Amino acid sequence: MKISSPTLSSRSADLLKRGLDRLNAEQYTLAEALFREIVAQDPQHAEAWHRLGVTLARQQRFAPGEAAIRQALALQDSGERQRDLGWTLIWQGRDNEAIAAYYSAINQGMREARLFNNLGNLLKKGNNLKYAEIAYRAAIDVDPAYALAHSNLAMLLQDAGQFDAAEASLKQALELDPKAAHLWQRYGGLLEQQNRLDEADAAYCRGERWESAQYVRRRVAYWQDLDRIDRLTLEMVASGAAEQLTPWGLLGIPALTPGLHREAGRRFAETRWRGELAAAPLVARGAGLAEALSALAMGGRLRIGYLSADFHAHATMHLLAGVLESHDAARFDIHLYSYGNATRDTAWQARFDALPATFHDIGGLTDAQAAAQIADHGIHLLVDLKGYTTQTRLGITALRPAPVIVSWLGYPGSLGAPRLADYLIGDTVVTPPDSAQHYSETLALMPHCYQPTDHRRQCGPRPTRAAAGLPERGLVFCSFNQTFKLNAQMASVWARLLSAVPGSVLWLLDPGSERARANLHAFFVSEGVARERVIFAPRLAQEAHLARLQLADLALDTLPTGSHTTGSDALWAGVPMVSASGALFAGRVGASLLDAVGLGELVARDLNGYFQIALGLASDPAWLAQIRERLGRAKSEAPLFDTVRFTRDLERLMVAIVRREVDGGEGAVVAQ
Repeated sequence: MKISSPTLSSRSADLLKRGLDRLNAEQYTLAEALFREIVAQDPQHAEAWHRLGVTLARQQRFAPGEAAIRQALALQDSGERQRDLGWTLIWQGRDNEAIAAYYSAINQGMREARLFNNLGNLLKKGNNLKYAEIAYRAAIDVDPAYALAHSNLAMLLQDAGQFDAAEASLKQALELDPKAAHLWQRYGGLLEQQNRLDEADAAYCRGERWESAQYVRRRVAYWQDLDRIDRLTLEMVASGAAEQLTPWGLLGIPALTPGLHREAGRRFAETRWRGELAAAPLVARGAGLAEALSALAMGGRLRIGYLSADFHAHATMHLLAGVLESHDAARFDIHLYSYGNATRDTAWQARFDALPATFHDIGGLTDAQAAAQIADHGIHLLVDLKGYTTQTRLGITALRPAPVIVSWLGYPGSLGAPRLADYLIGDTVVTPPDSAQHYSETLALMPHCYQPTDHRRQCGPRPTRAAAGLPERGLVFCSFNQTFKLNAQMASVWARLLSAVPGSVLWLLDPGSERARANLHAFFVSEGVARERVIFAPRLAQEAHLARLQLADLALDTLPTGSHTTGSDALWAGVPMVSASGALFAGRVGASLLDAVGLGELVARDLNGYFQIALGLASDPAWLAQIRERLGRAKSEAPLFDTVRFTRDLERLMVAIVRREVDGGEGAVVAQ
């Protein structure tokens, strides 16, 4: 009896079933082999091509996954295949194509909550907020129990300032999925934005988002149980247990290492900008730089772009304004790309109008549109001034709109993801060459301090001590750092100083929170320091703040994150600062400032040495007077205060970076 062999269609059906079983079991290698066997035997098998594409995409092989799904669509269009095509496009950063695919799926009858939710995310990212809200609400209509859609709708409402509606949506999401850590993280963020810090703390702890819990506690000087919370936070960083773990908020943790900080940056970037990091670069690295160097040598100009949200009366601009004014317009074509608050007071507006630079307001553009504009302008070197600080839009640099990208000034550390920036501007104190392994970027070293100073800043007339809320007599220690930089160890050193220097007071920046003020007073009282010896200074405009700073006798730096703009302000106002070198970039800025002003002897190796230097200065009026006299001379002599010199050094460094891109090289780049 003759036994007939299986038909091609029956064999394909068997292979397809087995492949789907392997795909559902996440055995992707086996599933891929089975689907490939089908299409090799039957190239017209649309479903096999579709499932092969899904299998490849789940292995993060998005481009071949897209190609396979497109082959399936060419054979037979369907809503399901359009949906899966959209997913592969998202991961390649091709948002507009993904939106089109999702709409095609919807037009063919697809009604899935996840599809509508993903579409909402894409529309929100593209600033199409009206239709993003419609998409999120459609997801909820399809599946009222879909917590993620409720959460995403809440974030949309929060960004629009509709806090009550946002909170209602988040509470609905938490009722549906009360164990979801990311929902508690979002709820805590909403509460924190409204300055409901106790509630935010509780929400973060409920969701075990320890990195946010420690940060909000530091904001109000609530230091209880921080050792445990810090340990749990660093375990989260090391294990990668939490997505969207913001690196900036980690800087107050004393045990944070440079390696862990870099790792936190890498993980944050890869979860926040997955699509952009996977997209094809708009401009190839190094493209056109050889021609730019040749043109520069013949009298042409390098096109430099600065990217920031802070081109207004912001702390960063108080440092940078003088540099922007001092750029050599004959050699450098400067472009400012602003995505933040474009309003400026009259004085700032006059300065910006006079800058040798072209201003571009890109606040209304998507990241993709902004990146395309920068690429179209032919920028040779793009400088991101934000890093992982608030309002960052590193999605722009992730799309690679320039042949070389530099990180500078705003964020004191590595971004962790090499595609976000090729170079990090530092100096030999904050980023010594032997620390290069802690940075995904190549180090670019300024000859003095990496941080500029605006030589046109005005201090204003010194007020009376009474007008500033200070006693008529007694030495004034000051630290005008943000409250999150303070900690029990640092405050204990300050308490020892106050106890050792009779009649002295500690002048702190008002944290803007009654709870924070109460916590700080309670801590110092527990250390034997009377409440009236800790004085809070209200926030003032820059000129008035610099004027009152002249009343201080000695500035006290902080660790593990130290004084940045705060330290520069103190030195500009003629107030010496005592510092100690920390383990992080963020903890060595004070040392760099002091080195660049010729007062390196005020930098201690540890907190015991810090205490001894501060006590010595406070107890020896002659030594303190001599230091203040040297600082006064430095204002007209030291490189820290010479803005034009700093700008020429920066320009030489930029040219050296471009030359290294053209010629290659090893190790750090230095200004030549």
